[in-house]
Amino acid sequence: MPCPRTVLLSAYLDRACTERRAMLIGVHVRSCPACAAELSALQRLSDELRELPDPPLDLDLAVRYSSRPASRRAPAWRLWLGWSPAGLAIAAALAMGVGLGVLPPPGSPSDPGVRTASLRVFDPVPPGGLCAAAGLCNPSKEQT
Repeated sequence: MPCPRTVLLSAYLDRACTERRAMLIGVHVRSCPACAAELSALQRLSDELRELPDPPLDLDLAVRYSSRPASRRAPAWRLWLGWSPAGLAIAAALAMGVGLGVLPPPGSPSDPGVRTASLRVFDPVPPGGLCAAAGLCNPSKEQT
């Protein structure tokens, strides 16, 4: 077996690999001094990490909010009241959408008092016609 990587040695040390792989790594470590040294270094590192003290937590939110008295909690009707501005905004938007959808657009044929303006913007333009129409290709101005 070739020398296992440090990840495999760490998995062997943590007993996180299969029995067959653990057996192969164990046999290899007993015959390979480099892997034995790596495994012992990983063991020392693991032991030193376990000896570190646990840092005290400054604030425990679970204790703080689980001990909150029931009288301080908001009643159910107040929770619904918090949604009322959003509900009113949604209702107003729906009403405006329905109202605008029902009304005919200005300038439509159903409104006889308004004439529809003709838009010449969408007329077909021959090649080179834009330049001439906009006055951009005037040869007398380009030479001066």
